[in-house]
Formats: sequence, C-alpha cells, structure tokens
Amino acid sequence: MANPAFIPRIDFANAFYIKLGRGGEWENDSIEAWKLRLGWRQQSVDDINAGRWDLIDEQLRAKDGGRRVAATTSDLRALKNIAASTDEDIWITFHKAKLWWTRLASGPVEQDSISKFRRTAEPWHDCAADGRLLVISALPGKISQLQGFRATVCMVHYGDLLRRILNGTRSAVAIAIRDHRDALAQDLTMAIKELHWQDFETLVDLIFRAAGWKRVSVLGQYAKAYDFVLQEPVIGERYVVQVKSRAGLAEFRKTIADFSDKDFRRVFFIVHSPGADLDTLSAGDIPEHIEIIPPSRLGKLALDAGLVGWLEDKVS
Repeated sequence: MANPAFIPRIDFANAFYIKLGRGGEWENDSIEAWKLRLGWRQQSVDDINAGRWDLIDEQLRAKDGGRRVAATTSDLRALKNIAASTDEDIWITFHKAKLWWTRLASGPVEQDSISKFRRTAEPWHDCAADGRLLVISALPGKISQLQGFRATVCMVHYGDLLRRILNGTRSAVAIAIRDHRDALAQDLTMAIKELHWQDFETLVDLIFRAAGWKRVSVLGQYAKAYDFVLQEPVIGERYVVQVKSRAGLAEFRKTIADFSDKDFRRVFFIVHSPGADLDTLSAGDIPEHIEIIPPSRLGKLALDAGLVGWLEDKVS
C-alpha cells in the first residue's frame, strides 16, 4: 500500500484508466515496482518511442485481418496516449477492491522479461489527498463502472468527479444533503427529548431491530439488570441494552459492575435525560465493551433507521 502521510492537492490535464494485464496479471508487480505495464507484444519499443504510428497501425490491422476496424483504431489511440502521457496526467486502475492512481515519469517505453512498461513518477496511491482509502464500494458508479471496460486503456470522461474523489472533497449537492441531514437529525433529537418514557423505550427497540438485530428478551419486562437483550443474527453474539429515563455517573458505574465483557459482547447504555456528570467521563473511564448513547446520537440513528415519520407522529 502506498499511503503517504500527506498528498498535496491533486490536479491533472487528462485522466486515463488502464487495465494492467489480462485478468489483472500485472497489477501487483506494476504497483510494487512503480511501473505502468502494457501489452502490444507485436510492436517494438523502438517503433513506439520513434512514433512510427503508420507502421504500427498497419501491424495492428494486419493482425486483425481488417475485421475490427474500430477496435484497431482504439488500440492505436490507447498506445499513443501511453507513449505521449506526461506527469500532468493521472492514470488510474483497480486492485484489491480499491482505486489506485499515479503519474508517469518522463522517459520512453521500456521492456523487460515480463512486458513493456513506463515508469511512474511516484508510487501508486490507494488513498485520496486527505488519507481516505479509495474503496471501490464507496466510489460513484460513474468511476467504478470503468472496471467493466473491456479494452486496455480509456480516457476518464468525468474529470471533475475524479478530482473531487482524489482530493477528498464533496460536491455542492452532497454538501447540501449532508447539511439537511444534520439539521433533521438535530430536530429528531429535540423530538426524542419530548417522548414519553415508554415511547422512548419503543424507539430504542425499533432502531436496533431496523439494524437487523434480533431481540431475545421481552420488551418492558423490567428485568433487574437490563431492559432487553439483543442477538446478532449472523454470529449469534449477545448484546445487552439498558434504557434509562435519567441516569448519571452513579448509574453508569453500576452498569460497569453488573456487566462483564465475558457475558456480553457489548452493553449499550442509552439515556433519555443524561446527567451532567456523565459528560465528565473520559475515554479511559469507559470500558471497551460499554457504549453510552445520548439523545444526540439517537437522533442520527433514528434518521438512518427511517423513523422520521414515527417520531413526527409521536410529537404531533
């Protein structure tokens, strides 16, 4: 992985996607060796570096027997782009479920025992300028769909989108959505503070069930130590949930004493009206298996769980 501590703002003249070998056979070596590997086995590096494009065009057409005119033209254009690319361009590829990018160093096309290649001016990076990993599942479809490109090289037509991705910035639309979501989450937090105690307990149950967890105790059974127990459906680990109308440091310390991490994977300490002394807790005062969830966190969880309408009805 090539993850520098800091990358300056990323800009480029052109952006290209390249498939590093059939089935990605050259991905590891290219990324580790600072190379951009390419095929075109029938063409010589001398002809490529000398720009004998008419000759190379004839070679490509002869190989295809004139059957794939458009594909041959595309192959020639791709090879020209590789040969002419400077460090003002960005090259991207996909490897190990991430997007990687680099720039080419000045210099000719070379060849070794593996393939032809051009050297890169810097390592292949798998992170944006802000250090965020460029995981494919988190990329917009306009970029991630390039994985399906069947040929070797293509130009990335969504340059502005790629710039935002590589610089870790967001579009105006995305920022507006985030701001609206934050404002709505704050409104939901205010609504949660107005809930009757039983409605608050029901809300907590609905949030966890919307997340796919299975409740294995009766809601509102008033057990001595907890309000309900959850089971993670895939691996079967148990979680306990304490729902408090009011609680401060004393109640929290009792929770620490009552629940061992040997019995439960995690304990959620959820408080409708938390005492001010809970804010004095530092991270070192809270065991790893216990998590405090105040109303502000519940507002965001309720939003993600699709409970906006439910809360609206309860505070109407």
